[in-house]
Amino acid sequence: MAEPDSLIGKASRPVVLAVDDVPANLAVASAMLEALDVDIRLAEDGPTALQYAELEPQPDLILLDVMMPGMDGHTVLARLRANTATRHIPVIFVTALDSPSDEQSGLLEGAVDYITKPLQAAVFRARVQNHIELKRARDQLARQNAGLEQEVKRRLLENQQLATRLQLTLSASGLGIWEYHYASDRIEWNHDLCQMLGLERSPVTLAESFEHIHPEDRARIEQAMRHPPPPGAEIRIEEFRMQHADGHWLWVEGRGQALHLDSQGKTLLTAGTISDISQRKQVEIEQQLASVVFTGISDGICITDRDTRILTVNDAFMRVTGYSAQEAIGRTPAMLKSGKHGTAFYQGLWETLNKQDNWQGEITNRRKDGELVTEWLNISAVRDKAGSLTHYVGLFSDLSERQEAAERIQYLSSFDPLTDLPNRNLLTDRLSQALINANRFDRQTAVILLDLDRFRLVNESFGPPVGDSLLQEVARRLMLQVRDGDTVGRRSGTEFGFVMANMGHERDAFALAQRLLEAIAVPFSANGQSLLLTASIGISLAPRDGDTPDTLLKTADIALARAKQAGRNTFRFYSPEMDADAARRLGLETALRDALANNELAVFYQPQVSLDSGKVIGMEALLRWNNPQFGSVSPAEFIPLAEDNGLILPIGEWVLHTACHQARRWHDLGLASPLRLAVNLSARQFRQANLAQTVARALAESGLPANALELEITESAFIDDVDEAIAMCHKLKKLGIKLSLDDFGTGYSSLSYVSRFPFDKIKIDQSFVRDIIENPVNAAIATSAIVMARSLNLSILAEGVETEAQARFLRGRRCDAIQGYLFSPALPAAEFEQLLAGRCSLPIADLPSDGKQTLLIVDDEPNILNALSRLLRREGFQILTATSPLDAFEHLAKQPVHVILSDQRMPEMSGTEFFSRVRQLYPDTIRIVLTGYTDLDSVTGAINRGAIYKFLTKPWDDDQLREEVRQAFRLAKENQRRNAGEEH
Repeated sequence: MAEPDSLIGKASRPVVLAVDDVPANLAVASAMLEALDVDIRLAEDGPTALQYAELEPQPDLILLDVMMPGMDGHTVLARLRANTATRHIPVIFVTALDSPSDEQSGLLEGAVDYITKPLQAAVFRARVQNHIELKRARDQLARQNAGLEQEVKRRLLENQQLATRLQLTLSASGLGIWEYHYASDRIEWNHDLCQMLGLERSPVTLAESFEHIHPEDRARIEQAMRHPPPPGAEIRIEEFRMQHADGHWLWVEGRGQALHLDSQGKTLLTAGTISDISQRKQVEIEQQLASVVFTGISDGICITDRDTRILTVNDAFMRVTGYSAQEAIGRTPAMLKSGKHGTAFYQGLWETLNKQDNWQGEITNRRKDGELVTEWLNISAVRDKAGSLTHYVGLFSDLSERQEAAERIQYLSSFDPLTDLPNRNLLTDRLSQALINANRFDRQTAVILLDLDRFRLVNESFGPPVGDSLLQEVARRLMLQVRDGDTVGRRSGTEFGFVMANMGHERDAFALAQRLLEAIAVPFSANGQSLLLTASIGISLAPRDGDTPDTLLKTADIALARAKQAGRNTFRFYSPEMDADAARRLGLETALRDALANNELAVFYQPQVSLDSGKVIGMEALLRWNNPQFGSVSPAEFIPLAEDNGLILPIGEWVLHTACHQARRWHDLGLASPLRLAVNLSARQFRQANLAQTVARALAESGLPANALELEITESAFIDDVDEAIAMCHKLKKLGIKLSLDDFGTGYSSLSYVSRFPFDKIKIDQSFVRDIIENPVNAAIATSAIVMARSLNLSILAEGVETEAQARFLRGRRCDAIQGYLFSPALPAAEFEQLLAGRCSLPIADLPSDGKQTLLIVDDEPNILNALSRLLRREGFQILTATSPLDAFEHLAKQPVHVILSDQRMPEMSGTEFFSRVRQLYPDTIRIVLTGYTDLDSVTGAINRGAIYKFLTKPWDDDQLREEVRQAFRLAKENQRRNAGEEH
């Protein structure tokens, strides 16, 4: 039993003074020493220990902790040794510091022993008992030396008894003893050590003893044994493993010292002990695991003494309650009371805890900052072996976090975390509810699917965080466009869905689609840059297009795909024909996979003609597909399919090889020696890393000269990564081939953009050529392309030329070459060979001189045309007539016209509209309109805009008309002189 600090034990019993700043450690030491017949004196700090050391009877042994606040163990030991009254008291350091240097320092300072924590009861008691006995022995010897020489025999006997007792103590402690004789290389283990390892006999040599040591520890043990420290220094190997006879490994701790030296100071004998620390090691591991659990667990833990004073808390406790460990320790958990529970609640808690040693339930506590927190609390009572209450352990979890997590999980199951819009599941559920209500009230429901066009470029250019921010802004804009009661959801990365419930008319969905496109079209801001986005929309209506969510979503998906095929930035309503198109697309895709193997593909060749000479200067290889099931399939239909499924790669390579071999054959026949073969590269082909090797192989295998091959690249092939595309173009140019930019004007082409690429030719897309003579916008684009090409020293070719007027228009603007039905459609190889053999050429007439005064009269009534022609022919003008504006544009494209006289009222377009286009296409012409009085307002507006020079009313005055036409020609001549002067 531990005595109170104020009491002194009986003088007849040994007194042990235990010093430790941790009450729990003092309690453990006291419990372990209860089996010894000693009086225990306890001190919780250094100053108290120094006082108790001088009290009578003085301690026979002091167990001194090293790490103590204020005055540590080293200072206490120094003070004890400095005091003559206490210097004789043996001191044992009892500490958690277990390094050899710490132990060595302690022993050198004067400690008689060094015991590390955690304590092993048997070893601890044995060592304490041993040192008490040693103290008593020393005291007894001192008394005998003081005047009891006559009792030498008795003292010798007592010494023998003491040695026997010491041996018994060592045996009881379980310590194994070893001796090593260096001269004979003989080692001896005592019985206890052999028994510890389950051996019947001791090993004989040092090498034999090493066989029992774990291979990983053997080197350092051998180093310590074969090279012992100087005399007085200790051989200490704190932890190593030795194998038991049954095969399992023991953790042991070894100590030793040199005992005998020869005349040169060389060690002759070392001896020492080995103790089994397996149990201690297991406790340490368990304590370490317990510490990890205690500190790492997400639940709060609070440990109190039997009086509910808090002893320790973990990090989770501090995080949840807001109290630090220093603020909590020493107080009771009552500091957390919230006031939400009455006295009866706590009485019931303690009644259950006292009866069952456990209570658990939900409780509301109050954090340090005053915030309430709901917890699930589990309190357990801790008792010792005797059943006495020692501690309480409280473990609680923050239910608010779990509730928030559960709410978050519930939210994520229905909503998109990025945009906070309903996700695919909730959108489908809302659609189901909308269909039920629509059916009940005989209303329509619309499903609208919106997908952002080419949004991948945003992430690649600006990074995913910017992309996420843009998606959030898109979601915000879309929400502003819908009615209350409608649903906006996010179905996937860039696809959004809309459910329009209780829709009265189809035009409501039409209007919403328009608003959505307009909302997306407003520029976005990305990293300080203005960014334009577009979207494609597909719409399906219930019950017309389906009456279930799956059907409506499927049909809306089909409509969305059609909107993308239509060029994007538009919307499409679903129609049954789309299903047929989808089925045809699937059938075509399946058939296309076998087209090469079945010899269904063919290469046709369309000639390219010079606008200077009219001669064929090249040919473009064009792919054609004729399938037994689908017949002749348009390239516009099957090429995108091949792009999507990757078949374009083998097909494109086949076209390249086939065309190169054919061109080589024509070169060998002398039919195409000055001609150049143009082959299209798809966007997917162009992105292949081995493209240059593929082209080089086609040239090598066919024998076609590199300068006879021209590869046509569309802008979509390199718009995603310009720098990489430029590098690939330079690789191709190194082969000696030519490069052409195809479909110019349909993308983002500009002078600064195209100038970075090593192109040799630019091809104007046929969409601009088709109405080039009558559409000022397309004419301006084509003209700009020609000017740009010439500024970059590139040749220029126009595709899709079908009329002489188109050819003359392009020639007049210095276009180099044309390709189209005007000269020849694409032909099979055999027919194209005949065309080459026939040396066919395009008739190229000289461009008309503008020396003659040319008048163009436009009127849809032939009798008026005749009357005006007769009236003005006597003036000596060259007169051209047209019965429609389209005919007039043909004339204007073929030859220069100085003055145009046009009727105002015509079926195709009015005279003012006709002249507005003419003003943009041929600004130097002088334009006169014949109109009735009812049209004066529109004519006046055209005059103010500069589209009309003058107007004459019907019926006209002949003399006035002739004079106005003469004046118009005089004005035209003055304009010519002025323009000529400006040019010079």
